[in-house]
Amino acid sequence: MAYIQGKAVQEGPKQIPANPRLYNMVRVQASARFSKESPSKGHWIHTKYAQMGGKYVTSKKDIDPRNRDLVEEKKEKDKDKVMKKVTKPVGKGLIKGEARK
Repeated sequence: MAYIQGKAVQEGPKQIPANPRLYNMVRVQASARFSKESPSKGHWIHTKYAQMGGKYVTSKKDIDPRNRDLVEEKKEKDKDKVMKKVTKPVGKGLIKGEARK
């Protein structure tokens, strides 16, 4: 939890862009404009996306299917698939030669 002037600040609901195609286009423009991740880059992305008519929603169910970025979704799906292959279960009975109960 973050503190501002000694007072606890609660996080609000996560904002998901309602138009992922537009949001990703703005992100690419920001990476050309800013050399590294910074608060100013995030702020620029947020304001530029809003200026171009982008809105934020709190659930992925609220995203219009016509605005989905299928390329980005495929990349995320492939990344998750790789992470599942890398992650191995650990615990008792999984070490070679150890008896399972």
